[in-house]
Amino acid sequence: MPSRKLLPAVAILLAVLMPWGCGKSPSTSTSPTPSGLSASFNPANAGPDTVVSFVITIAANSKEIRSFGGDVAFDTNMFSFQGVAKGSLTGSWALIDGNEISSGIVRLGGSVGGGTSVAANSSGTLVEVRFKVTGGSYGNGKQSQVCLSQFTDDLSQFSSGSACASFTLKK
Repeated sequence: MPSRKLLPAVAILLAVLMPWGCGKSPSTSTSPTPSGLSASFNPANAGPDTVVSFVITIAANSKEIRSFGGDVAFDTNMFSFQGVAKGSLTGSWALIDGNEISSGIVRLGGSVGGGTSVAANSSGTLVEVRFKVTGGSYGNGKQSQVCLSQFTDDLSQFSSGSACASFTLKK
């Protein structure tokens, strides 16, 4: 019967010693994508010196969107931040902005001002984040994931998680 007493102790020991977290680099994410919020690259693959867009889209938002915020994490060896552009749903908005607050993190924000809010159950582009592909010392086929997370203001209706897209370097 000593083995029956040993089994719970081994299970506890394994739980304590097991590493927590995903252990992946900051440019990857295992968080679930919230329903109704997605990201993509346009184009999804390109060579150095090409400007690409990380496009944030929404669908079936449960509430009106009058302001939003979030952080976009990217690999600084693959990209350099160039700026942001209004999306199809935010073209009339007074403010859409993005600033690199630290290396590899762009903080996004938008406010309707005197423009038209995004109605509930809308579908379209909220914002585009533009990057110049540098590629660094990466070889052909290297993939990099960029993610929007830390949803604030009216994006908080999409719950926690992140919206990520993968890009492939072509040399």
